[in-house]
Amino acid sequence: MQRTHKKTLLTLAFALVAVLASDGRSQTEAGATIDITHYKINAELLPDSHTMKATTVVSFKALAQTQSAVLEMNGSLAISSIKAPDGKTELQFIQDRVNELNVKINLGQLYAAGSDITLTFEYSGPLATPEGGPLPDRRLAYVGPEGSYLFYASRWFPFHGYAADRATSEISFTVPANWTVAGHSASPVTPVSAEDGRRTFTFIANQPVLTGSFAAGQFITRTITSAGIQIDIYVYPGSEARVQEYGQEIAQILQFYNNRFGPYAFGGRYVLAEVDDDTMNAYSGAGIAFLSHSAFVSQKELPVEDLAREVAYQWWGQTVGLKSFDAAWLSQGLAEYSAVMYRESQQSQAEFHGTLSEILELALAFEQEASIARAPAQINDQSPAYMSVIFYKGAYVYHMLRSTIGDDKFFALLKNYYSTYKGKNTGIDDFENLADKAAGTNLRGFFGLWVDSTGVPEFKVDYSILRTKEGEFKVRGTVRQNLDNFRGPVDILLESEGGRESKTTIDLRGTSADFDLSSEGKPLDIIVDPENRYLRVSDALRTSVVVRRGIQHFQREEYADAEEQFRAALKLNPRSSWAWYNLGLLFMEQRNWQKAREYFTEALNGDLEPSWLEVWSYIYRGNTYDAEDQRERAVAEYDKAKETGNNYNGAQKAADKYLGQPYKRERSVSHST
Repeated sequence: MQRTHKKTLLTLAFALVAVLASDGRSQTEAGATIDITHYKINAELLPDSHTMKATTVVSFKALAQTQSAVLEMNGSLAISSIKAPDGKTELQFIQDRVNELNVKINLGQLYAAGSDITLTFEYSGPLATPEGGPLPDRRLAYVGPEGSYLFYASRWFPFHGYAADRATSEISFTVPANWTVAGHSASPVTPVSAEDGRRTFTFIANQPVLTGSFAAGQFITRTITSAGIQIDIYVYPGSEARVQEYGQEIAQILQFYNNRFGPYAFGGRYVLAEVDDDTMNAYSGAGIAFLSHSAFVSQKELPVEDLAREVAYQWWGQTVGLKSFDAAWLSQGLAEYSAVMYRESQQSQAEFHGTLSEILELALAFEQEASIARAPAQINDQSPAYMSVIFYKGAYVYHMLRSTIGDDKFFALLKNYYSTYKGKNTGIDDFENLADKAAGTNLRGFFGLWVDSTGVPEFKVDYSILRTKEGEFKVRGTVRQNLDNFRGPVDILLESEGGRESKTTIDLRGTSADFDLSSEGKPLDIIVDPENRYLRVSDALRTSVVVRRGIQHFQREEYADAEEQFRAALKLNPRSSWAWYNLGLLFMEQRNWQKAREYFTEALNGDLEPSWLEVWSYIYRGNTYDAEDQRERAVAEYDKAKETGNNYNGAQKAADKYLGQPYKRERSVSHST
């Protein structure tokens, strides 16, 4: 692509190469050489032509002596000029709009370390497709007549140091007269009308944040106030039916995090805005979150995990920032675990055990791909592997840390981490140092095993049973595992006849440790780590992990791939109720009622692990009969569901619902976990 500039591209290339050579080192090799402190942006959205025009004034401090600067920039936006601090002199630059998506600037003179520098950028271009952005198949910035959105990650303005570029800002948008702009501001936003009827909205950030995430369009706005926080929700006509439901859930989540971590940092206002389905399902900026259209119009249950994770980013990632994207575990993993803790507060013990099992299976799906510490550099951050390692393994590592140091110390650690680094950028070493202090001991072994390395233990147990003269039973055995550097307490549970249980805890240091247990009833089974304290692998988990991969394909409507994974799981364990059950859901989604019913029957005849599969298999089997107008047989299935007494995930309420009225042939079924 050609640029409009006084110099030719070749001349600029030689000039900039000379500047970089004169610095004696590249910015990539030397690390950050500038720190952006403030943005002043005036942007105009032209929806009919899908175009944005902008003038951005970037103020930054030189961290080292420099004659150049490199900033990131969306490739769809062509920079026409960059002016020096005097506001007049045009500087030489090279904009890479295809590969690196950045702009390299010759500052025109050598600046000493500590110098304050201000540059003015003029640029414009179309924002209609993913082209020019960081993702090949998802728009992170869009301008169009049906509505617009601009996310920080799209690089719609020039910034430096992704995920660490915290700065104050004053950002103005000029939009059509009937549009509203959704964004967070430290000051009230009052639109100013121009003579041509267009309106300008100005947003202020007085504290350094990852700024630049907004939506604009003909919104319907609803406000919900709870516990001193105003929740403003912006949706398009036709999406307003569930606004109250979303607002109440968000209010509850905000209150939970306020109590658990410390006060919400963005004043008394939180914003939620609707965007289209061509972007991320969910995205967060400072004081604002975005959800795709489908989330507002779906008839499924609220996406509680997504909501809780997005709200958690206000604490982890927005208020407490990152020194670099390499420390993404501190925001993304902790945001996911915050969502886990919120779900825990809303669930029964059995339901929470199911949630932990779900996270564990997702964490194991790609565990060997990279360590938590290396994943941001080695894995595409939009891939299932990245989600598995950073979000799910990351969340489980926080859960293991909680188990290791205890609830009181863990929750105190999170509050201390938040208060200590509020408004600052952190790295994994900073968190580890605080964890050491909270625990009162050195946790390097823990972080070395779970954050810096790959590999998880596989527990195996050998034991013998002795009958005493008193008629009791003694079990003596050895627990073995495969990691030399494993250290930690491991629970051993003995299940006996009559529903009796006894438990002991061993201190496992290395690959094996012995245990002794006693029981009045005949021993039936030995279970190692019954509460899933550790991220680990087993034959049963191997099957579950394959099923979980199938569920991910299912959720993306990749039905053939999903079926392939479910059947692969059945090769590992032909009696896996979990695999049969998900095959049933898959064929129910495709309205193949007979096949779906067959697979739910197989689930009922399988190992029934987890146990709640029984009640939901009866319910879904009843649904298939209702779908074929066999009401009497459907009612019989719902009665069987009632007889189980299991109320996992509201099963009894669902059975009552379908006993009262037949199942309707809905577009999709709930993917129970």
